[in-house]
Amino acid sequence: MASKIFMGDMPELMENILNNLKNDPNSLYLCALVSRHWCKMAIPILWQNPFSYQKFLFISEYFSSLDEDEIYILKEYGINLEISRKLFNYAKFLKGLNLSDLESKASKWTICNLVEPISSKTYFDALVNVVMNLLLKLLVENGAVLHKLILSFPNSFEFKPEIFYSIGRNELLFSRLQHLTLSVIPEFNTKNYTIFLKVLAKYITTISSLDLVFYSDFDPGFFHSLFHSIIRIIKSQDQLKRFSLNGGYHPTELYGIISALECQQNSLQEVILKRCAYNKEFEVLKNCKNLETFRIFNSSSKLLNLLDCKISTLEVVNCPIDVQTIPLILENSGLLLQRLVLNRKILKIFMKYCFF
Repeated sequence: MASKIFMGDMPELMENILNNLKNDPNSLYLCALVSRHWCKMAIPILWQNPFSYQKFLFISEYFSSLDEDEIYILKEYGINLEISRKLFNYAKFLKGLNLSDLESKASKWTICNLVEPISSKTYFDALVNVVMNLLLKLLVENGAVLHKLILSFPNSFEFKPEIFYSIGRNELLFSRLQHLTLSVIPEFNTKNYTIFLKVLAKYITTISSLDLVFYSDFDPGFFHSLFHSIIRIIKSQDQLKRFSLNGGYHPTELYGIISALECQQNSLQEVILKRCAYNKEFEVLKNCKNLETFRIFNSSSKLLNLLDCKISTLEVVNCPIDVQTIPLILENSGLLLQRLVLNRKILKIFMKYCFF
């Protein structure tokens, strides 16, 4: 059995073993050195999301696929780039991408590969912008198929038009996207963000998990197009099963984002609310026929009014709650409640009520 695994005669079994090491890049790297067969199976797993854990030097491996014109552009900006052709098309293996991680790695890689230091922040930001666009273009055009995408744009970053053109030509890029996280802060380039979200709404229908993070209140006029694009994404999904909202500073206005979940009432199974004030929009959750898990953190206890007897998992943490709310939890949760998570303060109130 062991000899067959080493010889690569049982690829399905070996692939399952290596997949269990996907969060342990050091062990995966050692496995890739065992044999040619192990290398062919370990490398694709190792490069599924290198931006999240690898050092910035791996960007040079990606840039080994650049054409002469793109290499010339980097050299004109003062980048010392040494190209050596590789055995693998690393970009094709990418499954997870966080634009914030990409920006961080691109900045460090740029600093490391400059022929001479740059004193102008404006010029340096422009150079990092070039590096990020080249990376994105390369990832899109070399067959990457994303499963997870986290959008958090630095204000200085701006997509080049050819990026959207490349996305339009590569239908596989978002064809298997399941997890999408959108982080929104006032400092973002709103126009840049909105255009990208429109592209997502056009090409993505497979999202099962959506996380929204708002870091402050917003001017609805200024961010109207952005919120409209988020609503379009919600409505365009075939089966959204998990929805999470982090309100940041307990926003009182939700701009129709929660109301848009009405079109997902047959598929939504889990809702997570963090730092959310109560809003009438949340009433739409009462119509979600298959909602099983409800979690609220640092939010208004009025959200407990949304409970349905079908809930099997309820988690309430750091929410102001009084004795009068306890009967509501017991009554609305019903007999199907299998898992109840309360923080210590709420648990004391709960136990005191039950005791008496």
